Amino acid sequence: MMRPFLIAISVLSWGEPFVAAAGQTEPSKANQEYSALFRDYSSVSGGLRDASTDAERKAAVERLGAFAPKFVDLATRHLKDPIALTALRQAVQIVASADSGALQAWEMNTSDFPTGCSDGSAAKTVALVSRDHVSSDKLGPVIDRIRYAYRLEYEKCLSTVLEKNPHHEVQALACLSLAQFLHDKLRMLRLVEDRPELSNCYKIVFGKDYLPRLQRLGQAELTARIEKLLERAARQYADVKLSNGTVGETAKWELYDIRHLGVGKVAPDIEGEDQDGKQFKLSDYRGKVVLLYFWSEY
Repeated sequence: MMRPFLIAISVLSWGEPFVAAAGQTEPSKANQEYSALFRDYSSVSGGLRDASTDAERKAAVERLGAFAPKFVDLATRHLKDPIALTALRQAVQIVASADSGALQAWEMNTSDFPTGCSDGSAAKTVALVSRDHVSSDKLGPVIDRIRYAYRLEYEKCLSTVLEKNPHHEVQALACLSLAQFLHDKLRMLRLVEDRPELSNCYKIVFGKDYLPRLQRLGQAELTARIEKLLERAARQYADVKLSNGTVGETAKWELYDIRHLGVGKVAPDIEGEDQDGKQFKLSDYRGKVVLLYFWSEY
């Protein structure tokens, strides 16, 4: 995780930056460009929620995705300005949002299926990070957004940062995020096995090569790589703090999830009270079909 620094970009809840530097009263030209672009983006970012027809959902996804190359272009033109990494983070988020919106529309539409963000923004972001920012200690927000993304190009970005970035905390986040990114791809592979119709969805949203590339990674190979990354995170970066704990704690929890809570694994035994206040053990029901329903009261 990144520590606070005096001359910094702080990203507001909606992503618009504010630069505070000693003696600076006016935002830089790069910041002004970013703020103007972000305002334009904000005007369309919620369009999918308001869409009610196939055509409206497709148009909303396309309007959203069109902003990704604009943020990449801004980062390219202002490589030396701190705003470049903020713009790249925003580009990653937009690509992921457009892809997610396209998946949502695929589930709802009967025609006019939108594609995801296939304009090359993901690959250009990876190239910029790998070439111009790979040693930066300010990469945390970009890495954090990549772990939620779908595009396979981002795997190279996380791997490169893990290998070449000299900062312990950035390495830690890259290691954990790469494991989480690959774990999501493993879930996608398993999901398409259960729902074969998703193969057509992936082709529409991500392009015809996406699923074959995903399948070439292989479930066994992916699982082994994920476990190795999580083991490294737990061993080498255990003390690095996250917003909700440490890298070590998160890595150990996710390792337990993979090894004990996956489909086909024997469920760990639990004890508790049922809805009638009666004590039970899960192992008492071994061999039977069991539905566990967990809830909480606030």
